[in-house]
Amino acid sequence: MIDKPNSQVLKACTGLDGGVVGSGSTCGVVSGGAMGLAISHYDELMINGLPAQVGILSLIGDYVKWFENNFNSAICKDRSGVDFYKVMGQIRYLIPGDKVAKCMWHIRSAIRHLYSDHQKELPAVDIDSFDKEEEPIHCAVQVLRGIRENTGIGNDNLEHLAFIFDGGVGLQGGVCGALAGAIMSINLLLGLNISDTSYYQSVKDFTVGHINLLRNKPVQNPEPFNVGKQIVQQFKKEAGSMECKTITESRFSEWSDFQHHIKSSKKCEGLIALSIDEASRAIEMYKPMVT
Repeated sequence: MIDKPNSQVLKACTGLDGGVVGSGSTCGVVSGGAMGLAISHYDELMINGLPAQVGILSLIGDYVKWFENNFNSAICKDRSGVDFYKVMGQIRYLIPGDKVAKCMWHIRSAIRHLYSDHQKELPAVDIDSFDKEEEPIHCAVQVLRGIRENTGIGNDNLEHLAFIFDGGVGLQGGVCGALAGAIMSINLLLGLNISDTSYYQSVKDFTVGHINLLRNKPVQNPEPFNVGKQIVQQFKKEAGSMECKTITESRFSEWSDFQHHIKSSKKCEGLIALSIDEASRAIEMYKPMVT
């Protein structure tokens, strides 16, 4: 649709499946659509920088609200009623087929909506309202950069685009950007390279991954679901939630509100550090098995 190949970004986003490694947070149709909107405005982003980021966040916020209004929730577990970490949850998702069909319908509807959205001009932004002396903080970007510095695993395009997770995807309170950054970095190493993988291999990898969500044994053969599950569980243990609105106890009406919060929040600072440490440790542990 947008004719901008980004195979590594797509590979990183495979970890957002099922509400981030099947954990039921922000629906992958929402986070994937948000990433698609950002990619479609990539040229403007590279030319205009921060004003373009804020404009893209506005479009993404509108997309998330559209999704919530049409499908009741942007949170996977609320929308689908499925717990992918339980055997009966996975069975119910597949049988008799209504749950899978609903997801396919939502994907189809979202793509149709995004087709019109990606053609919109970015909202005008008053650049005089920004503090030009202070670098903005994007939680997912901070995590991705920290992990790259620690491990060498990273991608420039992904780091340019990961601001979309500010305030829980377009400031809408969904999955924490720090956690999203950690999961995407894991998937840069272990994720599914959809562009170069056959349909049957994709199905096999998908099946193995979902079986691994049901296991609690230590990882022996690393793949994105079993490694990502460990990151999610540790994050939830420390943060108490995966969603930005719960962690921060805030809903951000505009981007400047988010910046004010994240620059003063010790909790967010700690979760960024935790995400960097946990993902870096996993990557260093499993990198020799992959490369």
